[in-house]
Amino acid sequence: MAAVLLACLSAALFGAMAVAVRFALRSHDDPELGSLAMSTIALAVTGAIALVARPDFDLGEVWPFVIAGAIAPGLSQILFVKAVREAGAARTSVLMGTAPLVAVAIALTFLDEPVSAALLAGAGLIVAGGFALANERVRPQDFRRLGVLFAVGATVLFAVRDNVLRAIARDTTVDALVAAPVSLLAGTATVALYLLVT
Repeated sequence: MAAVLLACLSAALFGAMAVAVRFALRSHDDPELGSLAMSTIALAVTGAIALVARPDFDLGEVWPFVIAGAIAPGLSQILFVKAVREAGAARTSVLMGTAPLVAVAIALTFLDEPVSAALLAGAGLIVAGGFALANERVRPQDFRRLGVLFAVGATVLFAVRDNVLRAIARDTTVDALVAAPVSLLAGTATVALYLLVT
């Protein structure tokens, strides 16, 4: 029950984040800098919590979370903010909601995960939502199809990140209070490197 409540809270916060990004872009139209700011603030919050909790960890066990963090939130964060700018918060959130479908497809193909009726039913609902969005007749005036490509790219990166972690950190004992700031540190560094290069 707690896991379901946490998942619902996570989904609500993700939607709120998309709306907050949309508001922020109205006054400062710089998605890359916005991505860096978001990652840095998230790193500061999770890092502070980890410092207070002082969980035990082995540096040799955190490398999967460095790779995962570079993928998402790293590169995916840039695409996500660009998607919100070009397609809007609602449409980006709906498209990002297909990440589980992409993750399942990758897992079934490369990780030999079992297929179940509930899994297929959930995938069908996600596909139906995607079709409904694609057939939408009235779109906002500032909607650009490029935003859909950014959202799909961010979604694929999220799904790849989940499967990378599943493949290389299946038996990890790393505490979430360590994994979160390590992933965010890698993500922040990736966005900062992208800004330097571009």
